Amino acid sequence: MLAPLFGFGKAQALDSTPSPEAAAALGMANGPDTSQGLPYAGWLIYPSVFLGSVYNDNINGGTKDRLSALGLQIQPRLQADFDNGLHAISIYANGDFQFYPSQGSNSVQATARLGAIYTYSPTPDLSVRFQGDFTRMNGLFAPGFWPSSYQTWQPLNSQLTDGSIFTNQYSGSVSVEKEFTDRMSVRVSAGLVYSTFDQPNNDNPSNAPLGVSQVPFNGLDYSLAVRGINQLTPLIYSFVETGADIHRYQKGVGDANVYRVIGGFGSDLIRLLRGEIYAGYQARFGSDRDKGSAGLPTFGGRISYYPTRYLTISASADQTLSFSDTPASTSPPPGQPIQGSQSTSGNMFQSRIQADYALSYVWSAYVQAGYGRTQYRIPSDLALIEVWSAGAGLRYALRQNLALTLDYQFNNSNTKYRTPLAFAASTQFRQNIISVGLTYRY
Repeated sequence: MLAPLFGFGKAQALDSTPSPEAAAALGMANGPDTSQGLPYAGWLIYPSVFLGSVYNDNINGGTKDRLSALGLQIQPRLQADFDNGLHAISIYANGDFQFYPSQGSNSVQATARLGAIYTYSPTPDLSVRFQGDFTRMNGLFAPGFWPSSYQTWQPLNSQLTDGSIFTNQYSGSVSVEKEFTDRMSVRVSAGLVYSTFDQPNNDNPSNAPLGVSQVPFNGLDYSLAVRGINQLTPLIYSFVETGADIHRYQKGVGDANVYRVIGGFGSDLIRLLRGEIYAGYQARFGSDRDKGSAGLPTFGGRISYYPTRYLTISASADQTLSFSDTPASTSPPPGQPIQGSQSTSGNMFQSRIQADYALSYVWSAYVQAGYGRTQYRIPSDLALIEVWSAGAGLRYALRQNLALTLDYQFNNSNTKYRTPLAFAASTQFRQNIISVGLTYRY
C-alpha cells in the first residue's frame, strides 16, 4: 500500500489508525515497533483490540427523526505475515462492532474487513499475486477509494453513498508481474467484485423524498488491466495502463462496459516523499444506447510525506466515472413503492488528507478530512451527492502496550433528486460519533 492511513476499522468513513511511521516514532508509546510481531512457526503475528464506549447521535442513519444512544464498542484487529523469499502470505482481519441495547433493530452495527494475500516469486524477475477480500463498510466514500499499487482505478460499482447504506463487497484478484530488463516490466491483473447494499433502517422511509429509496441494486464486476512500467531513474518510474470493466447488475438491466487508459509517474521514495500521480480517459457504454453512455477525463494521485520523524501526512484525490443501478421513479402516488430501475453514471471526485503527529513519548494525535462529490447525468433521478467527513483523536500511553484513546468523527452528506413531484428535492444526512476506551497492542 502506498499509504496505510485509510484502512478499515471504524464504522465511519475514515480509519483513525496512526501510520506505521508515526507509530515507529512513538516507540513504546504506541506499542512495539512494527518489526516486532509475535513469532510463531515462521509467522509474525500482530494482534490488537480496542474496548470502550461510543456515542452516536444518528443510530438509525436517518435524514430526520434521528436517534442517539450510548453504546459499547469493540475493535479487534489481527495481521499475520509469513515470508521465506519464495512464498509470502499476509492475512488480515479487523472489525468494528457497536452495541446499542436500547435501539431495537439497530442495536448492533458492524463493519469489518478480512482477507489474505499470497505472493509467489519463483525468480527475482517474476511474481504472481493472489488476493481474496471481504469488506463490510458504512461510510460515505466509495469502497476501495485508497487502492493498492495493483489497482489504480476505481471498480465500476464504486459510488458515493450516505451513511445509512451498508456496502458488502466480496472481491478476488490475481496479477502477474514480469521484469524484462532492469528498467522495464509488465503487470497483467484480473479480478472480480460482487457488491450488495442494505440499510439498517429499512422501515424508515425518511431517507429520500416521497419515500423513494435510492439503495443501489447488487452487482458483479469483472476487470482486466495491463500496465507497463519503465524505471526512469533509481527513484522515479513511469507507467501506462489500459483496462476494462464489465458490470452485470442483479436485475439484469442497465449492464455496462467501461474502458480506460491512463499514464503517470510514481516513486517508492524520493527523499521524504512517496506516491503516484496519473491522468487518462475513461468511457462507459451501456446496454441501452440511449442511457448510460459517458466519457470523462480521469486523474488522481496519492502522496505520503514524512517531513520529520514525528509527523506523517498522506493525501489523495481521484476523479473518475461513478456508476450505479438504482430504483427509478415512475410517478407513483406519494408513499407507494417505486417500480422499475435505471442505470446511470456521473462525474465523481474524492479527496482525503490525514496527518499523524507524535507530540511526545507518550502522546500522539491525528487529524483527518475528506470530501467527495458526484454529479449525476440525466435521466437519473439522482442529481448530486456531496459528502464531507472529518475526524481527530488523541492517544496516551498508560504503559508499554496499553493506550487510552479518544476519537471524534463527523459525517455529512447532501443528496439532491430530480423527482416528478418535487424537482430538486433534497435530503441531508449528518452524524457525530465519539468514542473513548483502551487499546491493547501486542
